[in-house]
Amino acid sequence: MPVFFLLHNYNELFGFIPAKEIVFYAILIYILLAVTYVIIRAMRLDPQKASLILFLIAIFILFFDPIHKAYVAISFKSFFSHYWIMLPLFCLLIWLLARKIVRTQEIPAKTFNFLNLAVTILVIIELVNMFQKNTAIKKNHNLIYPQKPLSSKYNPVSNIADSNKPDIYFFVFDEYTNNNTLKKMWGYDNSGITNWLSSEGFRVLPSTKANYSFTVFSVSSTFNMDYLDKKVGGDGTVTANLLKANQSLSDNETFSILRKENYSIHFIAPFNNSIQENGLKHFFDYLIDGQIPGQTLPASLMKTIFSDIRTTKYYYKRDSLSFEEELREKCEQIKKTVDLIKKTADSARNRKPHFVYGHILVPHVPHIFDSTERFLTYSESRKPLYDTYTAQVKYANTLIKDIVGYIKLHNRTNTIIIVEGDHGFRRFPESEKEFWLPNFDAIYFPDHDYSLLYDTMTPINTFRIVFDKFFHQNYPLLKDSSVCVKDYFY
Repeated sequence: MPVFFLLHNYNELFGFIPAKEIVFYAILIYILLAVTYVIIRAMRLDPQKASLILFLIAIFILFFDPIHKAYVAISFKSFFSHYWIMLPLFCLLIWLLARKIVRTQEIPAKTFNFLNLAVTILVIIELVNMFQKNTAIKKNHNLIYPQKPLSSKYNPVSNIADSNKPDIYFFVFDEYTNNNTLKKMWGYDNSGITNWLSSEGFRVLPSTKANYSFTVFSVSSTFNMDYLDKKVGGDGTVTANLLKANQSLSDNETFSILRKENYSIHFIAPFNNSIQENGLKHFFDYLIDGQIPGQTLPASLMKTIFSDIRTTKYYYKRDSLSFEEELREKCEQIKKTVDLIKKTADSARNRKPHFVYGHILVPHVPHIFDSTERFLTYSESRKPLYDTYTAQVKYANTLIKDIVGYIKLHNRTNTIIIVEGDHGFRRFPESEKEFWLPNFDAIYFPDHDYSLLYDTMTPINTFRIVFDKFFHQNYPLLKDSSVCVKDYFY
């Protein structure tokens, strides 16, 4: 049964969970089972009864999360669905079953035959499933968008020397909404940064929306220049899809085309990737680490006990002891990101062109500054995120000026710069979810010809336009549409 448990979880995230993690949990589980078996046998029970009781206990502990979800569905999400009702109820049930087993004079052989056969069939099913997934991964490489119709047919532009190809800087400021929304929902005028960018030769698009209200879906679709499958793109609660989208951030249409054009690619974002180890924290890795223990009773209880530190619709709650450390760590990550971006600047003409993807985690939670760029105190951090959002926008604007100014001064003049939010402020309630989508978008072309851009352009067309304009392609623009993604916070 533990073999089935481990194989099932491995198949759930096939290609993402390292084999050494499976081995670790296999050793841990079997040691705990052996110890528990010895304890039960010490109660003078025969081996058959001891192993049957252990089987019941192990199922309850290892499969607690799916058992609890089934129980919640049966109890119609009522008061009786709560952990503190369900847990004693199931413990009582196991105790009664164990008591029944102990008092039974002899366990029928057919009981063991049935259980052994059932679990063997489950293991065989998972082995077949593993073989099928291994075959599929050779074709789709575990990407959320495995098709590459644009890059597979792409022919490099032969009449453009590497020295004349534009460098491309793509900066994503996470959860940065546009000025129209800031005025409407906060009464805040963000024209200071939009005017500054305009004076630097940028075209600021005033009425843009993200294609998806979820980071990895948004950026992945931007790089792939196409929409995700509808069944996938609307749901951010499927762990495998999140990891596939994350993997698509470094394996996509845009990067494949740029490699054909002899570009070097710099991946300066807090995500696991196949391009470079940048020393930044990796978001979404916790999904892999938590897949196996997350199904069990101990992990489920821990999630319940510490649920108040998770992001909710309006608050990002923390415990006061770790709060200052969390803010300082985020500031260090941002500073490191900015420094890595600046290190890519190179004004030399006799080099390969480069593409730089920089992902900066502001104005995204946790919010770290007040309006004077002073660290938020713990009590201030308890305010609704709506109240502290504009202060993070001001901080983002400071970073934009710093990075853009540095790149324009120290990199080649033939440089494209794109500054965009991956989505808008996502902490509005579902009744106002259309405001999750408006995003900041400003683009700099070295020739200042913005005739292909339009005010309501969505990110999915950004690189289609770049390749049309600078690499003589003829990619049709896609119809602009947006999806409010279901995620764990709603």
